Amino acid sequence: MLRAAVCMIASVSLLSACSPAKNTALALHPPASPFTALLAVDAVSVINTGKTMEDHVASWITGEDCSLIRASHGYDYCENTKPGPTVTQTAYCYKSLAKVSCFDRRLASDRNVYVGARSDQIPVQAE
Repeated sequence: MLRAAVCMIASVSLLSACSPAKNTALALHPPASPFTALLAVDAVSVINTGKTMEDHVASWITGEDCSLIRASHGYDYCENTKPGPTVTQTAYCYKSLAKVSCFDRRLASDRNVYVGARSDQIPVQAE
């Protein structure tokens, strides 16, 4: 994607020299103002990452995930990306007739149908 954008900008710049203007300096003027170039860079950034260039700078400075698009939908401009505290919950699973059933503790009587254990990270609710 970046390669295509660079090729497009280079071709527009080079083809501007083919204009019928008599003055070479007039023919080689940039096709867009710096504001238009910044707008184009922002558009490419939003399409690829969902964030403007200013959002990337704000995210880098604050260490949070900042997005103007998220703010335009009524959410906070910056969100904390650090995960909250979690608790490990282990489930012990056993084969039954039709499916696998999981319990919070091992069953001593069903050792021959033991399938395995599964550990999940459960987020802790703030009180």
